[in-house]
Amino acid sequence: MAWCSLCNRSFGSLEALDQHTQNSPAHALTYGCGLCNRSFGSQEALDQHTQNSPAHAPRYDCNLCNQSFNSQGALDQHVQNSPAHAPSFDCGLCHRSFGSQEALDQHSQNSPAHASSYGCGFCNRSFGSQEALDQHTRMFPSHAPFYGCGLCNRAFNSQEALDQHTRSSPAHALTYDCELCNQVFGSLGALNQHIQDSPAHSRQTPTPLNAFFLSFAGFNFDPSLPPAESYRRLQRYYDWDRDDPESKNAWNDYQSALAEEFSLWFGSEDDLSAWHSLCTAVNVSPLPTTCRGCQKAVRRLYVNIVDLIEWARRGREGDRVQRFDSLKDLRNYSRRTRKIFRNDLDESGNGNVVLRHLLRFLFRSVAWSST
Repeated sequence: MAWCSLCNRSFGSLEALDQHTQNSPAHALTYGCGLCNRSFGSQEALDQHTQNSPAHAPRYDCNLCNQSFNSQGALDQHVQNSPAHAPSFDCGLCHRSFGSQEALDQHSQNSPAHASSYGCGFCNRSFGSQEALDQHTRMFPSHAPFYGCGLCNRAFNSQEALDQHTRSSPAHALTYDCELCNQVFGSLGALNQHIQDSPAHSRQTPTPLNAFFLSFAGFNFDPSLPPAESYRRLQRYYDWDRDDPESKNAWNDYQSALAEEFSLWFGSEDDLSAWHSLCTAVNVSPLPTTCRGCQKAVRRLYVNIVDLIEWARRGREGDRVQRFDSLKDLRNYSRRTRKIFRNDLDESGNGNVVLRHLLRFLFRSVAWSST
């Protein structure tokens, strides 16, 4: 027995089943069209259907306008002929479009709005060429380049003129300042020579006060201490009484050392730099420009001369020397701190006119003793 799996009929032989399958229309092979769901008995019939049916013809779509064409040639012809699909070359300055790069270039060259311009940074005018801008700049003095002097705010029309001004002007000359005594020098060599020659700046040369204290064998002298403190330590070291001859001699020598120390640091009456050091110590500002002006400024002040010496020995560092409101206040301070500078210049013949000037106007010829 042979069965037909399509219709469940049975046949007596395999030949009978094959004959049934071949002859039965229900069992014939079919070729379906995927586009319209129709079926055909052969591949040839399906191909013929696809070729002849307009609905199944290949389509070539235009992405720009959504039209469809049945061939690539038709689509290409459409793109070529349609103005909407022609390539465009846009001008970024005025937003116009052109059909070719040549047309866009010609537009850029001929349009005045797109011509290259050269602006003047001084007056905001524009010119068609660099040459025209340069000519404009040359014709107007206000546009000429200038070279400014950062020290005096003057302007010059060339670098050479500025350099000549800087070299020739005394106000711009390089200066070299001595940080120890506030003197100013015109060259580094002059400053070095000053430091080398000045006893006040030489670390190898002992000052008068240092020499005085170091003359006492066994006494542990500390140069960083104020002179008055060092003298009190010296008195305690030797346990001197007020009436001891050694104490009186030491006091006289100490006062002489103070006077010499003052001369060392503050110079003479006709030395403006020395006067400026003195005015700096007592905080006179601005500094007078003449010795006479410095004398007048100091004349109105009450300060302790030992304080002045101490300030100078510190290297002119720290607070300025204390000033007092009256001669009485100065006297009380000097006695209380034992910072006493004896006014015996008339008897001693000391020629330091700066010191004489200070004592004349600050101490009013008051005689101090070692008590």
